[in-house]
Amino acid sequence: MTTDADKRPLRCTRCGRLAQAEDKFCAECGMFLRDAFVDQRLSLAWDYERRGHCKKARREVMRLLEIDPDHVLANHLLGALYFHQGTLDLAIERYRKAIEGAPSFVLCHYDLGVAWYHRGNMPQAIGSFRRCLEIDPDYKAAHYRLALSLFHAGRLNSALEHFEAAASLTPEYLMAYYHMGVIHERLGETEAAEGSFQRSVDEAVGEVSSNFHLAMIRRGRGDEEGADLLLRTTREFARSNDIRRASANAPSGTEDR
Repeated sequence: MTTDADKRPLRCTRCGRLAQAEDKFCAECGMFLRDAFVDQRLSLAWDYERRGHCKKARREVMRLLEIDPDHVLANHLLGALYFHQGTLDLAIERYRKAIEGAPSFVLCHYDLGVAWYHRGNMPQAIGSFRRCLEIDPDYKAAHYRLALSLFHAGRLNSALEHFEAAASLTPEYLMAYYHMGVIHERLGETEAAEGSFQRSVDEAVGEVSSNFHLAMIRRGRGDEEGADLLLRTTREFARSNDIRRASANAPSGTEDR
């Protein structure tokens, strides 16, 4: 990936001469201007990250950034590593550094938005996801994340618009229907809420939250029998989910000793 940062002139650290971005050697003193192993180090860091060796990945990418502090992909990768270890402020710092060098790096804008979202800063998250959609209007995940951020910011009508866009572009985003149901419910649009919750249940068997809301809607209409049936179904789904989670977390008997 060629970025704006890759096109910047370089200054020789030995004699101070300004060189063109494509120059490998300083024309004044002959010093090698770039680390010959930058690409290899970045590839190694990515490989470590893919295999779950985050400390090794972080070590390699930080070595790379000592050589080239403005390297866009290295800053983005370090941001991702910080994000996954839960140090959100450091992740945000690195994502913003990467965006300085590549203002149209859409994935980095998205990752920055996710970091802001988990940081609890919805205005910043909204801004990052909107920037994603300015760069790529069909960025499916950005519609969904923007909708979530708007929802948590209390901007229900705008959130509904983007949940609808997410569901249209990516039908497998089934939780979009659940959130659409919640918004319609809060706006007093009971029939629309019921339709969205029902769509969520139809597409995702065992969707406990939507079943519960449907039960409450039926109870509000005086249909106690229908509400009780849905609540029994909800409890059964919840118990099944608990059993599956317990089975998944149970020791396998093959742990290293």
